Amino acid sequence: MKIPITKPTLPLWEVFSKAIHSFYDTGMITNGPIVRQLELQIRDTFQVREAVGVSSCTSGLMLALKLLGVTGKVALPSFTFFATAHAAIWNDLEPVFVDIDPETWDLSTAALENALENEEGIEAVMPVHIFGNPCRVEDLKALSDRFGARLIFDSAHAMGAKVDGTYIGNFGDAEVFSLSPTKLVTGGEGGIIATQNEGLAAKLRAGRDYGNEGDYDPSFVGLNARMSEIHAALAIESFRMLELNVRRRNMIAERYAKALSGVNGITFQKIDSGNRSTYKDFTILVDEELFGINRDALARYLANEGIDTRKYYDPPVHRTKAYWEKWGRNYDDFLPVTNAVSKTAISLPIWSHMGEDVVDFVAGRIVAAHENADQIGSSYPN
Repeated sequence: MKIPITKPTLPLWEVFSKAIHSFYDTGMITNGPIVRQLELQIRDTFQVREAVGVSSCTSGLMLALKLLGVTGKVALPSFTFFATAHAAIWNDLEPVFVDIDPETWDLSTAALENALENEEGIEAVMPVHIFGNPCRVEDLKALSDRFGARLIFDSAHAMGAKVDGTYIGNFGDAEVFSLSPTKLVTGGEGGIIATQNEGLAAKLRAGRDYGNEGDYDPSFVGLNARMSEIHAALAIESFRMLELNVRRRNMIAERYAKALSGVNGITFQKIDSGNRSTYKDFTILVDEELFGINRDALARYLANEGIDTRKYYDPPVHRTKAYWEKWGRNYDDFLPVTNAVSKTAISLPIWSHMGEDVVDFVAGRIVAAHENADQIGSSYPN
């Protein structure tokens, strides 16, 4: 049995194909009424003022940074998918890599405060709700306000997450979601920018269409970041399943945690009280001394058992080839938690329609790896 790291939970084909038929013959297949329907559905559900559909989360972050007038430096975590930093670089901004909290793995407010106090020129803060775990949004807002920095959340993993009952999407100057195939809500590709700023939303809608406001006389340089009607139609049907899928993933995470909680050397991501994670990924840390083998040996053992895993995020962004020489080496000594977590984190299979038998099988093989660590260690040397 081959167990993938994830699978998209898709609506029934009959439902999706019916949605396509509703617009296919009109010839309006990009930035049409279906995209607007998706925007309104997300806006009303999350109770934000505006939701803007774009071609990807990355293009959404690029546009948000550009249209909020950010220049200079952007503070962001290195423990994230590299697209977070790419969006800053494409805007000619300089990344300031900030360490993460050792328990939540989100951006550390203490480390951010230190960066804002000691690094001149930080004009924006771009935290990440990593694996769908909400950041400490109020603390981050207070710090950003205090230092006059824009606050843009990379919410790629967090559609459906909540802070004290309020949906992620309501915080900061903008929050940008992903609709890629690995997310709880998928359009195949695509992204959503949520904001309380109506003026920004109007600029974003022009910005996703090259800066064109309808008169073919753009006042700024935008992108082709439009969402197609086909992607929006899939996302609408996927969005209808969001609450069910978030609940399912939390149940899967609880089952994993229960099965692995007694295993020495396994640590789980902390979800702050009152918060709800989407568990876009279920990730654990492996302490080699206590578990018996290190993360890499466990990954090789699980692969041999037919279980796909991911080492999210190793290397962290600042240690990737694209970033190390110009920016990464300057911050490496300031990122001890990032560097430690990236070397011990392993993401386990999870998808919204995953059966309990799959959870039990994966957890059982991890328990077996711990119990037979000496034998496995010799078969999968460090």
